[in-house]
Amino acid sequence: MNKGFYSRLARQNLRKNARAYGPFILAAVLTVAMFYIILALAVDPNMESMTGATTIQIVLRYGVVVVGLFAVIFLFYTNSFLLKRRQREFGLFNVLGMEKRHLVKVIGWETLYIFLLSLALGLIVGLALNKALFLVVAKILGVAAPMGFLLSPRLLGTVLAVTAGLFGAIFLFIFLFGVRRVYVARPVELLQAEHAGEREPKAKWLMAALGLACLGAGYYISITTTNVLQAMLLFFVAVVLVIIGTYLLFTAGSIAMLKILKNNKRYYYKTRHFTAVSGMMYRMKQNAVGLANICILSTMVLVMISGTSCLMLGMEKSLSERYPCDVNIPLTNAETIEMVKKAVAEAGIQPEDEVWYEYVSFAARRTEDGLMPTRDYSFDADSQDLLADVMVVDLADYNRITGQDHTLAPDEILLRVDRAEYTADTLTLHGKTYTVKAQVDEMMKNGDATANLTSTWYIVVADREELVRIAAAEQATGGGMTDGQPHQYYGFEVPGHDEDTALAARKAIRAAWSKASDDGTVDLAGTYEIRAWERQDFVSIYGSLFFLGMFLGLLFTMAAILIIYYKQMSEGRDDRERFQIMQKVGMSRLEVKRTIQSQVLIVFFLPLVVAGLHTGFAFPIINRVLAIFSLVGTDFYIWCVLGSFGAFAALYAVVYALTARTYYKLVSM
Repeated sequence: MNKGFYSRLARQNLRKNARAYGPFILAAVLTVAMFYIILALAVDPNMESMTGATTIQIVLRYGVVVVGLFAVIFLFYTNSFLLKRRQREFGLFNVLGMEKRHLVKVIGWETLYIFLLSLALGLIVGLALNKALFLVVAKILGVAAPMGFLLSPRLLGTVLAVTAGLFGAIFLFIFLFGVRRVYVARPVELLQAEHAGEREPKAKWLMAALGLACLGAGYYISITTTNVLQAMLLFFVAVVLVIIGTYLLFTAGSIAMLKILKNNKRYYYKTRHFTAVSGMMYRMKQNAVGLANICILSTMVLVMISGTSCLMLGMEKSLSERYPCDVNIPLTNAETIEMVKKAVAEAGIQPEDEVWYEYVSFAARRTEDGLMPTRDYSFDADSQDLLADVMVVDLADYNRITGQDHTLAPDEILLRVDRAEYTADTLTLHGKTYTVKAQVDEMMKNGDATANLTSTWYIVVADREELVRIAAAEQATGGGMTDGQPHQYYGFEVPGHDEDTALAARKAIRAAWSKASDDGTVDLAGTYEIRAWERQDFVSIYGSLFFLGMFLGLLFTMAAILIIYYKQMSEGRDDRERFQIMQKVGMSRLEVKRTIQSQVLIVFFLPLVVAGLHTGFAFPIINRVLAIFSLVGTDFYIWCVLGSFGAFAALYAVVYALTARTYYKLVSM
């Protein structure tokens, strides 16, 4: 044969099958571009100049791994649709005299062309969008971005080489899989490959029960896990169980469901139901895997976008909870507070809405009748429910700051417990048993308490004498109290909550603090926390997670759309002959259209419904994980979940409308 015959044949095949290969090549181009972009951002030296650079680059490098693994699975899986469609063509070539080694050459050239085209276009798109995405990251983080090219020639060459190497390996793997399929199959099998799997599947009740059990176990973990650390650890266990359960239920459970519908004669023996149910049943094994993939990808999109958008949109609330005032001086004393006031006044800043109170704080472990102070601060998933952070204040400070008018007897307390429940009428602490007069909602601001992963116990005692007694008892047991006296908290707002003014206050406090530390003129205690200064750390964590969530959400959405497209094309070609036969025996075109609508609606929207169910059951455990980021409360997260589901469902409906039209055209040809 002519030396260029196989390369020309490969080009002709790609042009002839442009409708099938076009979306695959587009997906490959976008995957290459997205991998290049996130890799370039992860190693970009300009990132290192940003505040919180370490956090940002750790998150982005994690994203590189996720996108790389996704590219391997996604491109290999979608290529299997194309390979199945081409097998009949390969079988025909084989029957007409072309040997398998010749088919391998054709496949090799086709794979090479797709690889080179995808890589070249993907890198061009990646290079073009890299700067734009860098600016997006900078905008999210609220920092200035340098102009011009971001990567040095050497670093750019490394990023290009890694990208080319990864996708070269992926396409080599795709080529080897195609070669294996050609060599292990006989020509007759290749010719009939498109119609394989037409035998009616059996209902696998044991597999369906196992899938239901896995799904139930994943849901149970999500609903019942209240421990924050356990939520972090068990979240991935729940994810794996739900994925396994989804595959098993879509594969075996869907067949069982169709069997039940078939046995319901009143439902089954109607024209559109008969055709739709029987059509789905004969290819449900292949169909179910695609549906499960769409469902899992949709769930991942919903969870990532809702979770990361909730973090980003709720960042200011979390920041205010952690740093309740513009300037916060916790765990301090009177001398330090006077020094801070003097430094701020000398800087020309007038404090507003000053907050001051005394308190005792310590770690304790829950007992049957109350709290036992402890010096063991070890913190793990098993001890979290027992370990507690305790904050004790006196009634006078409590009433003054909260505007309440409570009264207490010497042996009575007011109580508030966050992230735990306590229903007893008494509480024992430091050898004294108190009567819990009431559990209150109002409490003074303290950012350290909101940062706790353990339960936090706020206790209001009758007077300062009792507060001092507890402080002395803490000192006697080896606690961190100074001279047996309570700690003090001081905080204030700057005029207009102006960030520049707050940073100026920080500069003045820092200078005074450093001077006092050097000359020993002040008995320094505590630390200073300025909300405006700490904001950038929040932005670096929340912003990078938000960017990665949106980035991966877009990637997984693209994957779901492509799988849906190929699935509809594959279904359309498989169903065309069957519907033509049905029309020949008397089914009208209107009945065909109604049958198609019934089948497509069931198959198409089932993954979306199940994805919504998965996201709903994932809500409790994700909400607890969000508590690690000081994002407490469910209402805001509920709205983020509903908004994400609504937007994704709208996009899903648009994809349905477009692909259903393609399916109908294929069937009615």
